[in-house]
Amino acid sequence: MTPDTRATAAAVDRAETPGESRFVIGRDVGTVASWFRILYALIAVGSLWYRIDKALDASGLAMMAVWFVVVAAVYTAVIWFFGRIERFRGVNPWIPSALLQLPMMLYPMGIGSAPMHQALAVYTTIGVLLCGVMRYGGLEVAALPMLLLRRRSRLFSPFNAIDIVEQAFRRERSRGVLWATALALTVFVVIEYWWVGLTLSIPPAKDLLGEGIRLPGFWALLLVVPAAWFAVLAARGRDRWRSVPFDQRWPGLAALTLLLLMPMLGSRQVPDSLWGIIMFVGLVVGLVTLVRLPFRRSAGTGRRAPEVAASR
Repeated sequence: MTPDTRATAAAVDRAETPGESRFVIGRDVGTVASWFRILYALIAVGSLWYRIDKALDASGLAMMAVWFVVVAAVYTAVIWFFGRIERFRGVNPWIPSALLQLPMMLYPMGIGSAPMHQALAVYTTIGVLLCGVMRYGGLEVAALPMLLLRRRSRLFSPFNAIDIVEQAFRRERSRGVLWATALALTVFVVIEYWWVGLTLSIPPAKDLLGEGIRLPGFWALLLVVPAAWFAVLAARGRDRWRSVPFDQRWPGLAALTLLLLMPMLGSRQVPDSLWGIIMFVGLVVGLVTLVRLPFRRSAGTGRRAPEVAASR
């Protein structure tokens, strides 16, 4: 590796500020996002406890345990298998994220038995908890295999939205009134629309808190304020961000993320709708990759032909 190549690689592996290591979306997790996952998973465990208790009897619970082992084994085997194939190591992370999440569509589509559906829900919830404990920012269904295989492959998750927003707030140096206001509004909206609906699905919590804490969807429009603030920061520093990789341009990424979250949070479709977006984008990227593959091969053949002729 030449000195210029080393310098380029080092620059890519750093954030926009000297001395900060590069945060990789889909692999790394900050402190706040880690605890966000853990607390969300604990709430989900409470919700699942009451749902499974009503839906399954003793034999159903036994079948759910069997399905859980099967699901965990299949995911671990698939991730282990593709991890050993050199050709798949450079694949765009959107593609495996979509493919790994697709089996979870069996639940909302009503395909399969009730024990299998509950096993998928338990498996995903444990994955969210593991992502928080392991500080792994990848897809929840891959968390247990990553733990067993001791890997940290880059895969995209709905909770990456929290990762992006946390990094944007954490790396902003001008922490004045606008920073505090944007942070307070973001925390309020995210907790209200990401946690409250799930919390109220737990009967004791619903009896204690009541439906009064479930606010109308239009309160999610408060995210316009932090989104606009991040957009202004991105516009002011466009010269500074121009030389930074796209996935490290935190103000712009945070503005886009908050705008994307507003309608989904307002309809209380998070994180489910974000899993759907990951699958859709991954399938589109996969199709584009397949369409472009023959052209890449022909281009490579065309480049090699003159070299062979010159050597002869």
